[in-house]
Amino acid sequence: MTILLCDIYEGREILPAESFHVPRYTLGVIAVRKGIAVYPGLSDSASENLRLVERAVNAGITRLVLPLVLPYANIKQAAMEVSRLLRAANRYNMDVIVALTPEVLRILHLKHLSFRSLRIMGIRTLYVHKFSPKGIAELSRNNQHIRIQFNTAAVTEKNLEELLDNNPNIRQLEATFGVYPRQGTGLSEENLLHKTALLHRAGISVCAFASCEHHKTPPLYDGSPTLEAHRGVSADLACRHLAAIGVDSVFLSDCFPTVEELNSLRILKSTEIAVKITPHTEDALQLWLLGRHFTARFDEARDAVRALEGEANALKTGENILPENNTERKVGDVTIDNNVCPEFMGELQIIKRNSPPNPGINVAASVRKEEAFLIKYILPGRNFRFLFGIFFFGILL
Repeated sequence: MTILLCDIYEGREILPAESFHVPRYTLGVIAVRKGIAVYPGLSDSASENLRLVERAVNAGITRLVLPLVLPYANIKQAAMEVSRLLRAANRYNMDVIVALTPEVLRILHLKHLSFRSLRIMGIRTLYVHKFSPKGIAELSRNNQHIRIQFNTAAVTEKNLEELLDNNPNIRQLEATFGVYPRQGTGLSEENLLHKTALLHRAGISVCAFASCEHHKTPPLYDGSPTLEAHRGVSADLACRHLAAIGVDSVFLSDCFPTVEELNSLRILKSTEIAVKITPHTEDALQLWLLGRHFTARFDEARDAVRALEGEANALKTGENILPENNTERKVGDVTIDNNVCPEFMGELQIIKRNSPPNPGINVAASVRKEEAFLIKYILPGRNFRFLFGIFFFGILL
């Protein structure tokens, strides 16, 4: 069976992801929702958690996971803290996510499940575990517009089919990949891609988690990523990788992320692929061109990713691009054609195969080595841009 990645949002096209088994996109970008996890009941965390919510809102983060029953947390303290966190989240119009368990209902002072009461509290997403496809479908039809979130761990084509056969409200369904705090237990990229494909085919959006470099969550303190490959990787790169894969909501999973880590979500505005580069030029015109937003051409070249907007961007300036750095083009180099061949001036490429020097082509930058794997996601029709890795007032440029 050929896996196709598709989506219910306007702008995506249903196409096989042949070479790398990753999504292909039409022109346009899809918004990525961003969230954090806040852990009530950790020692001395109450005031810091409230400050974290404020900092998250300032970074454009709109979703908040509240793990309310943890073996290493103080349950009494969590119960006292949760009402303050819910009030703060409501004040900022955040989408609060809690799990549906008897313990959580007790902490929320609910004798039984009441969607109306949850909505009044500001809880907009309810995570359910070990529910049957029929049960998940039934919960999704609630009239309080509360989204039902289920875990992808047991998702198969068969039980997804059963879920759809039970007439769920797709608009109120969401699937989430888990967090894996123990080393060696995180998911493979292949697993995440495969299940994301299945769920997108059904019109169901997906969530995944990136770990933080500092203030890792107890008791193991090894980070809590979804992908094992992200353990020890910067939150910034992990978040951009998840967006490149096609994840609809990206969360920071560890407690107390830094301002820089929160800001790594700020730049994550869409599924547009953002790749850090090292410039090899000081020419203002070429640097301006590198700072534009691009679309990979649909007539995919063997040796390079070609930007659809290259020449047009250069024409807008009315200036000439002078020859410089006409060196050998290596994999990951970003090149801009100069005025030696005026009809191609401004052509921008990311090199996929080593090529000899050309007097008409400037090597303007290189994709950073640790980011080179992201190039495989820049398939025809996919939007991409470059990051220079400079922080300006807390924002990555």
